Amino acid sequence: MNGLELLSKAIEQYKPVAVYGLFSGGHDSLTATHVAAQHPAFTAAVHINTGIGIEQTRQFVRATCERQTWPLKEYRAEDCGQVYRDIVVQHGFPGPMGHLFMYSRLKERALRKLIRETKTEFKDKVLLVTGVRSQESQRRMGHVEPIQVDGAKVWCAIIHDWSKRDCNDYIEANQLPRNEVVDLIHMSGECLCGAFAHPGELKEIELWFPETAAKIRQIEAEVKEVGHCWGWEEKPPYTRKKAPDKRQMMLCYGCIHNQAAVFGGEG
Repeated sequence: MNGLELLSKAIEQYKPVAVYGLFSGGHDSLTATHVAAQHPAFTAAVHINTGIGIEQTRQFVRATCERQTWPLKEYRAEDCGQVYRDIVVQHGFPGPMGHLFMYSRLKERALRKLIRETKTEFKDKVLLVTGVRSQESQRRMGHVEPIQVDGAKVWCAIIHDWSKRDCNDYIEANQLPRNEVVDLIHMSGECLCGAFAHPGELKEIELWFPETAAKIRQIEAEVKEVGHCWGWEEKPPYTRKKAPDKRQMMLCYGCIHNQAAVFGGEG
């Protein structure tokens, strides 16, 4: 079953009031959103602006949506009362165990706002197309179902069985622009909360995107000034209680996948 067939199946089964492509700015989400946009039920692309990411990726998302004539809904964490600088000044940088906390603050609340603004009836469903791919997610997340339902949300991983090469071939065949951020630092950079940051990552970001690195270093200085003794790339000096939650699998699967390589296990 190809991506459009899978999407049609989900639409037929759950009859969503809207179909959104979750477009982070990474190449997997670009591919998935482009596939979804071929369906007549496609509503818009959605980008969640965490407030702590590389601006060039946000610009790429906006420019791509304009070029492809995709309506774009951009939701800012700050509009939901979640300011990254304020969060880490209060709590310190998250480390791997604080990933769920950051996800909930920076992404999930914005997603909830999207759902609230889309639904008109209590029973309404909203379909969210993701770029989750089994080959990239299985090590950290286990088996990923192509269609999953969580309350009003219907998650649909329409490139679930694609390889990275499949995505690159699709991008080339359809003459889609590539995000230079991904090609330079091998991640979209749309969220730099630091949960899975590794030693040397900030220097790499600084090499290509000095303004972003300078912002993180300024926040790091403020965080240490109030008494938190660890930096953006470091784990807290105490153990946070880990609360496994499948919500992490949807919008942060790339970071979770990278954690396995960086931390070699649970972190």
